[in-house]
Amino acid sequence: MIIYDNKKFKKFISNKEITTRVLDLSKELNKYYKSEDLVVICVLNGSVMVLNELVKNLDCNYSIDYIEASSYKGGTKTSGTIDVIQDIATNITDKNVLIIEDIVDTGTTLNFIYNKFSQMKPKDIKIFSLLYKEEKYKFDIKIDWYGFKIKDKFTIGYGMDYDFKFRGLNDIYALS
Repeated sequence: MIIYDNKKFKKFISNKEITTRVLDLSKELNKYYKSEDLVVICVLNGSVMVLNELVKNLDCNYSIDYIEASSYKGGTKTSGTIDVIQDIATNITDKNVLIIEDIVDTGTTLNFIYNKFSQMKPKDIKIFSLLYKEEKYKFDIKIDWYGFKIKDKFTIGYGMDYDFKFRGLNDIYALS
């Protein structure tokens, strides 16, 4: 258990469960993309750990780029407005794009990024998220691959933070 700011976080998903699930999903991605080139776009900062775990198991030819967009501002609830802090540098026109998210909650940030990238006329856009809160998700964009469907829990660890802390935890913890 982790206690911070009068909040208690209990271990929710172990590192072994995460790495096993991401390995299984990388096999699905390898089948889907086969010999296709791929641009993998990591949504910073939370998705770095899952990106690293995922790409080390990809067999296809890929490049990596990053976008930093946030609606949380350090709290536990989304603000509803999106700030783009860092944009991608890659031209994604006519390319296969895979967006890597740590968690899809309401989908506000993902919807913003997806629509932004769609305007760049890629060949294909797919979504990968480690965690997916299906009950809270508000948009029609398909989450193509996800690690775990979870209830409405605030999570930290494995890249996800609270008050800009706890990203480096190897396991995922949930606010209790």
